[in-house]
Amino acid sequence: MKKTNAFTLIELMIVIAIVGIIAMVAAPNMRTMISNSESNSVSKQFMIDIMYTRNVAITNQANAQMIPLDLTLGDGTLAGGGGVNWAAGWRIINTAEPNRVLRQQDDMGPDPQIRSVSSFTTEAGIVVATDTLDSSSPIQFNAEGIAANRGAFEIGVLGCAGDNARRLRINSVGQVIGTDILCPAGFAAQ
Repeated sequence: MKKTNAFTLIELMIVIAIVGIIAMVAAPNMRTMISNSESNSVSKQFMIDIMYTRNVAITNQANAQMIPLDLTLGDGTLAGGGGVNWAAGWRIINTAEPNRVLRQQDDMGPDPQIRSVSSFTTEAGIVVATDTLDSSSPIQFNAEGIAANRGAFEIGVLGCAGDNARRLRINSVGQVIGTDILCPAGFAAQ
């Protein structure tokens, strides 16, 4: 009689239970890792489009604007504040041809938050006041690449953790300066 090698039902059930336990432990960490990656991606896309707007202004020697599709006015905070959420999308125009959209970003979904902030505190404890950037006062650059408004944005994604949120600041000469910041408590993994 030939002997066959096989798993018993009990051995198979033990392996499935171990895999299930590992999956239960790893799932929350995967959500955080995915959210952190998405937060970095959203902030990079936003920064690229701000720089694109500035380049359009310089290249065409005319004002260019980046305008949120969310028509809510005011600033907000990442953790559920009011004001415009730029993650609802934006469009970029040359003000010489305001009806021609050069680039448009559609809604990024419910998790990403890009909020204009009227002030923030630096790591050195200095409070910096900025302009609120919304549909009535959009991101705008003139033909020399100078910003019409000094603005700051805080960017995060629901579920991010650690210093995976980002602050982008547009200074008066049109430079975009990025700083990693802690994800707000309201955005902790659920």
